[in-house]
Amino acid sequence: DTRHGQADGALYRLDPDLSVHQLGTGFALSNGPCWSPDGSTFYFSDTFSGEIWAYDYDLETGNIANRRTFTKEGITPGVATDGSTVDAEGFLWNAQVYQGKLCRYAPDGRLDRVIDMPVKKVTSVIFGGPELDVLYVTSMTKPPLPQFPGDNVLRGSVFAIRGLGVGRAIRFSNKR
Repeated sequence: DTRHGQADGALYRLDPDLSVHQLGTGFALSNGPCWSPDGSTFYFSDTFSGEIWAYDYDLETGNIANRRTFTKEGITPGVATDGSTVDAEGFLWNAQVYQGKLCRYAPDGRLDRVIDMPVKKVTSVIFGGPELDVLYVTSMTKPPLPQFPGDNVLRGSVFAIRGLGVGRAIRFSNKR
């Protein structure tokens, strides 16, 4: 993250035996790893690419294949696609840092909903609470940027939003 935008990073998998496997290269800032409800699709974004990808995911081996663009819809050029999560219906929620938006994408990649947040630097999303019915949204504390004066009061806040659906328990792999 300190070499903003340089695509010299990689995506790795850590197995239960603590072995490490490289799954992909050419990323500047890995972000938003999440899975479809059935575990067959792995979603991933490189924050600075402005794109969210989908891969076929093998629950038995933890391997990924068939990288493809999941969506670019609703993503303004230069916008950073940050943290993501998938709800129980299979919709992907993405925090778009510097735009102050949460975007909900249908399983086919179509932009389904946009929520404007009270801060511009939203960073990640996850469902929580006893019923997994609260969407928690984090935001960046630093650096304060002059183009976002309203962020000075609320930046760094964690927001809890109800009424947006339900999350789900996450299973990463059958691998033991």
